Amino acid sequence: MNPVAIESHLKLVLLQWIVIIAAAWVFGRLGRKLGQPLAVGEILAGILLGPSALGLIWPADWPPLFTRETQQSLQLLGKLGLILLLFQVGMEFDYGHLRTRSRTVTAVSVMGIVAPFVCGLLIGPWMHRTFAPELPRFGFQLFLCIALSITALPILGRILLEMKLERSAIGAMAISAAAIDDVTGWVLLALVTALVTTGFDGVALAKQVAGIIVFFFALQKLVGPALCALWRRSAARRGGNGLTPSFMALLLVVLFGSALVSHALGIFTIFGAFLLGVSLHKELALVRAWREQFSEFVLVAMVPIFFTNTGLNTEIGSLDSGLKWLGFGAVLAAAVAGKLGGCFLGARLTGQPLRDSACVAVLMNTRALMALVAINIGLDLKLLNRELFTMLVLMALVTTAMTGPLLRWWLPESLRPAREQEVKPAG
Repeated sequence: MNPVAIESHLKLVLLQWIVIIAAAWVFGRLGRKLGQPLAVGEILAGILLGPSALGLIWPADWPPLFTRETQQSLQLLGKLGLILLLFQVGMEFDYGHLRTRSRTVTAVSVMGIVAPFVCGLLIGPWMHRTFAPELPRFGFQLFLCIALSITALPILGRILLEMKLERSAIGAMAISAAAIDDVTGWVLLALVTALVTTGFDGVALAKQVAGIIVFFFALQKLVGPALCALWRRSAARRGGNGLTPSFMALLLVVLFGSALVSHALGIFTIFGAFLLGVSLHKELALVRAWREQFSEFVLVAMVPIFFTNTGLNTEIGSLDSGLKWLGFGAVLAAAVAGKLGGCFLGARLTGQPLRDSACVAVLMNTRALMALVAINIGLDLKLLNRELFTMLVLMALVTTAMTGPLLRWWLPESLRPAREQEVKPAG
């Protein structure tokens, strides 16, 4: 690409970025006034900017602003924002609560996979027969079960940060169970991809799981402690707590390196960022320094790109009959019964209070980001057609929109002051 073409491309990307930041800010605050997390408003902004709303005005020339040649640039910026967000999410949580609640995390994560799989098996044959008989039945059935079982780890983390629940027992249980479920979901998704493309390779799958386990322990026992030790020495020398240019450069190199390792292991880059953040969560001064220097930029300028871009690729008009909307209702009912119901049962069976169990379950029912990524993979693998794709996208958005109101309804009394302070409209 020559310099003139690069400048022209950059001009378009900057213009799109301006529109995204402004629209996401406006609709995010409108969503918050309605008791929704910012992410829901940001996705709604993308839907209104996309073919489902403004696209109806210019159907022949759409998109007039978000042209196809800049889509990859926007997706790249959005992915970078997710890497930075997941790193912050990993650092922000207090996992000390888990010493007495490991049984609950295990039970919730297991039920969060098993129950949605059962619900997917129940509705799968009818969905396939009614809406997609031309698709491979086994591949579609397996993919549907995986799509119902995934939790949106980044959005869950962001909701907890917005509601000041990141260091609560509920937050720690939910984020830990969600991380387990998502890694399990991506491994299963890799299995489906292998079945569809090259055939099942049990040895390769075993190597992938072993690599993920080794990577996790290397971060927790070697990389994280080494970075914390360097941070403490750096802070002691300068007598302050801010990130120096030298340490910031090292931290970003390790962060992006961790993302690359997770990609090499066959899981998404954001998991490497999350696991590195977890390895640093005990170093509170480092967490505070990152938050003060990076957090607002990531949340305001980077993360909304992904959510808005998702809305730009959603076309609600493809559900053009009552039968298709009935199919969407079946998918939504299976998703909620499997994830929310299964996780609630897992928490209750391990002795958690009623309200705590309900809060963990509704958090686990949050799907938007990770489910949307998985759904796009299913479309690429030709395991979904356009109608089924739209049904699953809407399911992911509705289950995310349910989270804020249900969480506020079921939140234990001891945590309600933090909630009430957070939901006040921003000045």
